[in-house]
Amino acid sequence: MLRSFRARALVAYVVLAAAALVALLTEGAPVALVIVVVALLALGAALLVSAIGLIAGSARVIAGASRQIADGQFTVRLDGGPSDEIGVAYTEFNRMAARLESLVTEASQERSRLMAAINSSVDAVVATDRESTVTFANAAVQELLGRAPEEIVGRPFVWTMPDAEVIEGLRASRERGERSSYVIERPNRQFLRAIITPIVGGGAWSSLVVFHDLTDVKRVEQVRRDFVANVSHELRTPLAAIKSVIETLESGAAADPQVARDFLQSADGEVDRLVQMVEELLELSRIESGELSMTREQVDVGAAVQSAAERLRPQAEKAGVGLSVETAANLPSVRGDRVSLERAIVNLINNAIKFTPDGGAVRVLARPDGAGVKIEVSDNGSGVESQDLPRVFERFYKADRARRAGGTGLGLAVVKHTAEAHGGRVEAESRLGEGSSFRIWLPASPDVPATPGA
Repeated sequence: MLRSFRARALVAYVVLAAAALVALLTEGAPVALVIVVVALLALGAALLVSAIGLIAGSARVIAGASRQIADGQFTVRLDGGPSDEIGVAYTEFNRMAARLESLVTEASQERSRLMAAINSSVDAVVATDRESTVTFANAAVQELLGRAPEEIVGRPFVWTMPDAEVIEGLRASRERGERSSYVIERPNRQFLRAIITPIVGGGAWSSLVVFHDLTDVKRVEQVRRDFVANVSHELRTPLAAIKSVIETLESGAAADPQVARDFLQSADGEVDRLVQMVEELLELSRIESGELSMTREQVDVGAAVQSAAERLRPQAEKAGVGLSVETAANLPSVRGDRVSLERAIVNLINNAIKFTPDGGAVRVLARPDGAGVKIEVSDNGSGVESQDLPRVFERFYKADRARRAGGTGLGLAVVKHTAEAHGGRVEAESRLGEGSSFRIWLPASPDVPATPGA
């Protein structure tokens, strides 16, 4: 209905003109007067058509803008417009478009924040529909499942995770609304916990599967089990030897002074081994907990290396192993505890001598390396298998079971933790049957002159 004054006046005028024309025709008015009235009626009709055209044009403009907004162009606005009700319609349309743009922007920002949070999760999140087709996957699936999100979306879930238990749990979630959790093992000793929950009110999304990486947890559990087993074994061996000595002496061997002396020396060696193991365990514990008090001073690395080598030279000569030492000229100093650092170097050299056969050689090098100092102890001994090499710095870990004679299995662990306590790191390389190379890298002290090499 036309509510503007102009439209109402136009309608009233047309009605009155039509009535006047009828009156004139019925009362026999002159032809000229009839023509005037007809002309006035034509003018009124033209004005009416013009008004209708204006309304239709405005409707087309609004319809076009509406289509643009429906296509996602939320910034579209209507410019100008009449000052009557059509202009008011333009204004209300622009107000509606602005509000819609604001709501869509807020929803888009909320979705972006939600996606950013989900993609920042270290857990892989996968959603499926009622046909078990993947409908969503976050960024973590790339690392945990080895497939890009866009690669698995739209594919059956079984293609992503072909595990019978998980597939059954997904079916139970979809059909009966059950929640379930499974621990699965994947290639390369990767352990994942799969938590499956139904999605209530999720539309096309039926179930959610969250994969949590348990690999480090399982590794720590294995290390703990190995630690307990190895501690038990390492304690049992010397204690059994000491008990055997005592039983032998009690059975009459004590009557022979020479035999008694030999047995007591054997027991003394086992006690020394126990004491060493306890001391190294305590030292490891103090280093890991930060309770070990270290003197922070400038340490001459070359002197520490030479001192450690000289302490073990008699042992090397007794084993028939050559021991050589090379320290670079102008070797930087490091800031740390000299006693701890020298003990770590002693452990490396002792380890090399122990597993190098008669006639072999151990070489100790100290040289600048980038912003620090690298100490390398290499040998041409029995070497370590490649699968054992990553674990040689773990406490009580002994790569070759044939090498279990002697030692506590804690020396390399002490080396690793000592290096890390000084801001450094350790490295190891080895070829089975060709020898090994163990390295300690320590950061150089800033603004301290280098020391001359030996």
